[in-house]
Amino acid sequence: MAAAFPPAEQAGLAWVALVPLLLAVGTAPPRRAWRLGLLAGLSFWLLTLRWLLRLTVTSPAPTVVVAIGWFALSAYCAMYTGLFSVTASWLRRVATEEGLTGRLVLLCGWPVAWVGFEYIRSNLFQGFAWNALGVSQFRNPALIQTADSWGVYGVSVLVALGNAALALTLRRYWPWRPGRPYRPHVELFVAMMAVAIALQAGIMRLRSLPEPGAVLGVGVVQPAIPQEQKWTESQADFILTRLEELSRQLLEARPRPELIVWPETATPDCLRAPGPSAQLVSRLAANGVPLLIGTMDMVSINPQEWESFNASFLVGPEGPLGRYDKQHLVPFGEYIPLDNRIKWLRRLAPLGWSCTPGKRPTVFRVSRTSFSVLICFEDTVASLARRFVKEGARLLVNQTNDAWFDETAAPVQHLSHSVFRAVENRVPLVRCANTGISCWIDPAGRIHEATVNGAGRPPLPMAAVWWIPTPPDGQRLSPYTRRGDWMLGRPCAGAAVLGFLLALAQARRKTPSTVRRMAMEDIST
Repeated sequence: MAAAFPPAEQAGLAWVALVPLLLAVGTAPPRRAWRLGLLAGLSFWLLTLRWLLRLTVTSPAPTVVVAIGWFALSAYCAMYTGLFSVTASWLRRVATEEGLTGRLVLLCGWPVAWVGFEYIRSNLFQGFAWNALGVSQFRNPALIQTADSWGVYGVSVLVALGNAALALTLRRYWPWRPGRPYRPHVELFVAMMAVAIALQAGIMRLRSLPEPGAVLGVGVVQPAIPQEQKWTESQADFILTRLEELSRQLLEARPRPELIVWPETATPDCLRAPGPSAQLVSRLAANGVPLLIGTMDMVSINPQEWESFNASFLVGPEGPLGRYDKQHLVPFGEYIPLDNRIKWLRRLAPLGWSCTPGKRPTVFRVSRTSFSVLICFEDTVASLARRFVKEGARLLVNQTNDAWFDETAAPVQHLSHSVFRAVENRVPLVRCANTGISCWIDPAGRIHEATVNGAGRPPLPMAAVWWIPTPPDGQRLSPYTRRGDWMLGRPCAGAAVLGFLLALAQARRKTPSTVRRMAMEDIST
């Protein structure tokens, strides 16, 4: 399954990757199913999150701390695969495969359990919504159109359904015996029909997307500042000079853009303070084109205490036009959990202090288009993007700094999640990266104008103007924007938890001798 995601991007493997796990846990008692699921999940997450080890180069954290964090996050995510395996094993025991009804229960129950635990992982304790099974299909525009109704979990269900059908079919013909009569495997045809319907509906949807209401000219600045130089005082003049040179290229373009975007934390000092960054932005904005600036912001609470925000300012010729503070902060990166109660924990923050989360959505207005900002990994949070669009945004702008993970698969994995935020809400999305992938994504999830140095090898500065069709203000919201995860993600989560609890209850009712007898029967079978 790891090979289905970047950097390998062999998306077809996702359709068979769960089959070995389903076959292994299908006859396993709960404890063995838990161990198998945990091992499978740990293997997947250690491989797909190995880009975290790049922090040994780009951050001041000791190598051992980075390694522990990489393993701990992988182990935490693997727990959900273990929970799924226990639930899948219980479903196999209560729904016999001898009858068609039992096989159809498994065909539907296994994907529901997978997506349920996927949803819980993405939302519990702030959530880690990274590399859902459906995200592996981000380069398949026809298939992912279902996300405008069901979210990314709709694609995950389809992929898990294909895996379940293959696993059930293999179980009916394994072990292979010559001369065994052919029996129709209805579950495989049901899964194939569901995928075929989704593909056909996606193709029809691609042909019938609504006409755009306006076209917005967006100028994107990718300064390509290595992470080792971003917070070095001696490099401040160099950073500001590069930002000015690239911005003036956009101001000299004909026709000029209507908005210029800088990436996350682009300025070497706080924009609110009367320093070099504020002076540069004021000079550039005086040319008549508003600038969207990613910057750190410090707000005084009292003479001895400050609040720090990862912020984005929209600045026009007359000054600031609006501000957004990042709401979904990265734990152990932008803040230390519980540091509000245990003050000394703040000294462990990588920035030297903890950021404060923003509390309200912000919808900016430029020309005839309203837009909102997603900072850094906020584009992985479906509920946040959905809220902005419900508030009136018809364009999403992702400002990010992927220089922490240059020369790894992280920038491409990051991009893959932005695709689903565009499809789910049927709005375009602009990505402006310091290093990584700057591009724009249309409401169908198709990627345009992607920078060639996607993984930061080497990070090259770039400035470009893109003319982006945007929906009209009165366009009908997509089903997912209106209803969110109440249609699929949350019901699946409830069913998955119920299934796991029932599996635990059944395991406790069985005596050790009964468990041993069942295990021997499974082995002999």
